Amino acid sequence: MANGTIAFHYESVVQLDVGEAGLARPVALSVDPATGDVCVTDERGVGFHVVDRHGITLFTTSLAAALSTPVDGCLERDGGFVFIDRGPDGERTLRKLDLRGEPLRFDVERPTPQWRPDHLIVGADGDYVSLDKVAGTLTKHDAATGRVLWHRTLEGVSEQSELGRPAEAPDGRLYIPGGELHLVLVRTADGEDAGSFGRAGTGPGRLAFPVGVAFGPGGEVLVLDRMRHTVLVHDRDHVFKSEFGSFGGAPGQLYHPLAIAATPGRILVAQGYEGRVQAFGIFGTEAGE
Repeated sequence: MANGTIAFHYESVVQLDVGEAGLARPVALSVDPATGDVCVTDERGVGFHVVDRHGITLFTTSLAAALSTPVDGCLERDGGFVFIDRGPDGERTLRKLDLRGEPLRFDVERPTPQWRPDHLIVGADGDYVSLDKVAGTLTKHDAATGRVLWHRTLEGVSEQSELGRPAEAPDGRLYIPGGELHLVLVRTADGEDAGSFGRAGTGPGRLAFPVGVAFGPGGEVLVLDRMRHTVLVHDRDHVFKSEFGSFGGAPGQLYHPLAIAATPGRILVAQGYEGRVQAFGIFGTEAGE
């Protein structure tokens, strides 16, 4: 573990309050940077679970939330939620819940008539960045008014690219997992092109189908690969350093993982098909151990 490298060890499966659903299908994870709490989007349970940094469930949405088909949920600074769901007209849009999980009115400006967001993050400034993976566009909305702040097209992206959930780096840059492009796209905080990294393949250090990005305690770029069932660790300059994970359903194994999130001292990986979220502790010189 020299030169600031980090490593991971399996800790536990995060227990979610699934109620009558009996089994969760976690498809997205987002972190509140102020508290370390994690919002788990549960496709099967049609709701959100809030889990603290120790893996304890703090809150689960109820029928009062009036959710339709929530795709990606995030915690806001006031304890409420913003997420992608169907609006009254049946089209995908951004919706909000208050801290009790009840709907709030929120009128969102559509950047184009065809806008259909698939992924959503809350930036460090509190505003929202969404990704329409079919159109290959990024859009930033003002959190208070719903107004479009900017709208960008990602060059070289097609409907078949299957882009994953964006992530905001500590320096404000946006990282977009490229899916079938076998790379990670990098954009500035304003959505402008800042390059890409990654090499296609199935061997160590290669990307087969990246779907998620998170950041380690020293700024390391952690890329989740769904088809290799692996988390790849890169340094801040995008140089590959190490990886962990393997195919399977045993504790610590990753079977077609869908989402990744980093909290202080640990990372969480969601596996929709397995119906579980696993927690891994981070250790090494950059993690302070």
